[in-house]
Formats: sequence, C-alpha cells, structure tokens
Amino acid sequence: MRIPRTRGAISGLLVVLLGAFGALVPFVGPSFNFTIGPDNSFDMTAGRFWLSLLPGVVAVVGGLVLLLSANRASAVLGAQLAIAAGVWFVVGPTLSVLWSNAGPPLGQAGRPLGGEYRQMAELLAYFYGVGAAITAFASLALGRMTLKTARDAELEREAAIARRDTGVATPRRRRFVRRREAEHGRAEEPTKVTTTTDR
Repeated sequence: MRIPRTRGAISGLLVVLLGAFGALVPFVGPSFNFTIGPDNSFDMTAGRFWLSLLPGVVAVVGGLVLLLSANRASAVLGAQLAIAAGVWFVVGPTLSVLWSNAGPPLGQAGRPLGGEYRQMAELLAYFYGVGAAITAFASLALGRMTLKTARDAELEREAAIARRDTGVATPRRRRFVRRREAEHGRAEEPTKVTTTTDR
C-alpha cells in the first residue's frame, strides 16, 4: 500500500545518522582519546565488528529504507531492521560476555578508558545512548507506518482511479465492472410498448 514518502523521512534520516555514528565512532574515537577497548584508530577487531560496525550498517540500511520508501510494507521492514540494530547496540556488549574471554562488564567490547565522566560518555556514545536513540526513532516510525490516515485513503483512491484509467485492474475488479455494465445496459434497454387500435 502506498504511503506519503515524507512520513518516515525525519525518523529515517535520524536513524541513518545515528547508525553511521555508531558504526564509525570506535574507529575514529581513539584519535580524540575517546575509546573503549583498543586505543588504535581504524583497528578492526571482532568486538568492533560485531558490536558496532554490523549494527551500525543495519541501522543505516533500515533508515535508508524508511527515508526513501513510499510503500508501507517496505517501510515497516526498514523500521524493524533499525529497531533490531538499536536493541543490539544496547544488549550486544553484555551478551558478548558469553563468547568473549574479556569478561564483564563489556565483554568483547573492552573497557572504557579515562575517568568516570569520560567512561560514562564513552559507554553512551558507543553503545547504550546511540542504541536507545535508534530504537526510539525507529519505533516512532514503525508506529506511524501502521496508522492509516485520510491521506492514505486518498492515495489508495488515486491509485484505483489510475489503474482503472490505464486498464490495469484485478480480476475481481473486472468482474465487478462487467456486472455493473450488464446491469446498466439492462436498465437502459428500451421497453417495447404495443398498442392496439380499434377498427
């Protein structure tokens, strides 16, 4: 079903920006003394791939689908992808304790560096804050995609008119049109009136 392309535009754009930030911050952050785990810039590790780069790319893809789609089903899919990426940003570091030797609290991600306030900022920027924001904006977009507004009904009506005008119609629609035309033809058929004259 068609929806206005602008419906998911703002949420989609924000999800794209947040996903790109979440994917790139582990590789750029160490240059500014803002790091979790290894302090080398552009150093690909398993933790950075699974916990930052992969969910960031998924969020960007979901946000682009939201941003560009004019179809309800594909926009809903984009929102669901973005929600999954946001949730993984939040829970991934904790779950990675199960397969990492680094141990708690952040498992494969490593430990934040610096003082308390800097560590808090690093945790929010790398995982929890960006993941929560992506989840919030994608959930907002998903809610908007599931609503059927007056504008949606108008778009549906316009699409039906366009299909009728171009001759593209479903079999059910064609049967309906033929039946209506047959009834209309019978209604307009002139009746023969016979008169008798006295002789």
